[in-house]
This record gives sequence, C-alpha cells and structure tokens, in this order.
Amino acid sequence: MDRMRLQILRAILKEPNEIWALIPRQDNDIKSMYETVEVLKEEGLVEYDGTLVKITPKGAELLKKEKVMPFVDTKCPYCKGKLHNPEVFGDLLEKFRGIFKERPRETTEFDQGVVSEENSIRRLEFVYERGDVEGKAVFFLGDDDLTSIVFALSRMPSFVSVVDIDKRIVDYINRVAKALHLPVEAYEYDACKKLDSKFVEKFDTFLTDPVETVKGMRLFLSRCALTLKGKGSAGYFGLSHLESSLSKWYEIEKDLLSMNFVLTDMLRDFNEYLLVGERILHEGYYAVLRSPVKVNPPQTPWYKSTFIRLELVDKAHPLIIDDVDWDRSLYFDDETFVVRP
Repeated sequence: MDRMRLQILRAILKEPNEIWALIPRQDNDIKSMYETVEVLKEEGLVEYDGTLVKITPKGAELLKKEKVMPFVDTKCPYCKGKLHNPEVFGDLLEKFRGIFKERPRETTEFDQGVVSEENSIRRLEFVYERGDVEGKAVFFLGDDDLTSIVFALSRMPSFVSVVDIDKRIVDYINRVAKALHLPVEAYEYDACKKLDSKFVEKFDTFLTDPVETVKGMRLFLSRCALTLKGKGSAGYFGLSHLESSLSKWYEIEKDLLSMNFVLTDMLRDFNEYLLVGERILHEGYYAVLRSPVKVNPPQTPWYKSTFIRLELVDKAHPLIIDDVDWDRSLYFDDETFVVRP
C-alpha cells in the first residue's frame, strides 16, 4: 500500500474525519489527496456521510491484513512538535497580542495568510536559537502577520527592514514602530520589480513566506538572496506539502543549490495559518470547490507549512535580478488550492 493511501485510511480507521482534519494527516498536496480519496471511494474502501469521510468494512479489513493500526498523534501535547517553550519570550507575546489584533486584515489579492501571534513568537525563538538575530540586520520580504514587529520588540536585531506590496501593512508597521520606538522600517515594494540597491548585500538574515509556485519561490528567494552579505548569512521561509508536490520541492531545492544555499534545518508543520471560519467557504478556493465531500467552516488551523532554514556557503547567486512581467500566474499553478484564481 502506498504512503498516501495508508495515511488516509489509518486516519479514519478509528473514527470518520471531516476534510479539514484529514488534510494535515497526510503528506501530499491537496489535489493529489482529493484524487486519491475519490479512488478509494470507487474501490469501496471509503464512503461519504455528509461532510465526513468514513472507512468501510472492506477498508478496515484491508488495514487489518496490512497490520496497520489507527493513527496515533505522537506529538507533544503542549508544543505540538514545534520545539516551543511558552515561558520563553512570554512577555513579548503579551505585548504583541494587542498589536496583532489591530492589524490590517489579510486579502486574497496578494495571497496573504497569517499565522497566529504564538507562531510568530515561535519563529523568533527558533531564529534566536540558531544565532541569526542578536546584533543582526534582518530583512523581511512580505510580512502580513507582522513577525517583523516581534523581532523588533525583542530589541535583539541591530535593525529590521520590511518590504511588502500591501501599503496597509507598510503603513501599519511604520506607525507601530514610531509609537513604540522600534528598530524596524517598512517600504512598499512589488517583488516583480528589481530590488533597490539600498537593500543589496546589507543583511545577515532574511525571512519570507513565498507564494507556492516554482517561479514565485524562485522570485522571492532570489530577491532575498540578493540582500544577504555573503557566506554564513541565513534565510528562513515556509513551504507546504499541501500546495507543493515533491516534484515542486525538487525544483525549488535545485534552485536553492544553484543560489549557493544549503538547507540546514526543516521543522515540519511549524507554521499554522489562520484559515478558519465561514469566510474560507466563500473565497473561491479549490480546497472547498473541489472537495470530494461537503465542507463545514474549518474551526481549527489545518493549513500548515514547513519552516526551513538556509545558509549561504559562498556569495549568493540570485536566479532573478531584473524586473519580471508576470500576471496572476505568479500566484497560481495546477497544485494551487488555497489561492483565489
């Protein structure tokens, strides 16, 4: 039995699952997962009951034959496998909650999806643990979840620069920075445009959450690579399995090696995005429109991505430097299931 079929069937062996609970319990992109669920139904191994996917007696018998037990969540019940101690930087979290609450709301126009306040603190914790924040110049390409403010609140970086296409985000970060005297500045910037020389080779560390197309990743990571000072500089970004097949991961990893990066750390399901509530059903997402079963509004975070650390082994070699003239294909490919077409 292949891995995806096993993961889907064992997840529903003990009890039926709604689609939002089933998605994070398997490793593949949503498109492939939906196709596999339909095949399992055709084979009589699963059935649908309203919004639930259920295993059939035939499916249960197959798992018994294969010696497969019901899925057991082995993650720590406190940090959920995210290496997180809530007591560390707890004071920053309390300061950040009010700032985060008043943020401009995310928009599908720019493929925005925010993580929680706690998640931003966890990002700081990990970057701190790796030695990439104290006394460092830190660059953010895109920051709709305001993680840059968390870094600035810590007072550990020498300075933080943010570029974002959304003027609302830029204005809000600058307004908060001015009010709290934080070492962070934000600038309006479209990643399709050549990066201003004032950002080139000025930073020790970057963070970004690129759009999950191959050329989108190539563009964002090239822009960020150009900001780094050189060998030993580090970068962090998120990449999911839900909208990126292993073939796409392969292409992205080839690009990273071409840019003189090595992957040093990967934290699976580290980033949890707040794609919850009734609004998710009305954004035109394929995750809803193409679901094999009816869907209720998701109540808990289901879209997760791996947090990846990179390090330069030599001077950066960005694959894109000049302007590009791309339309919404920057945001969308045939594996994209959580972006408005």
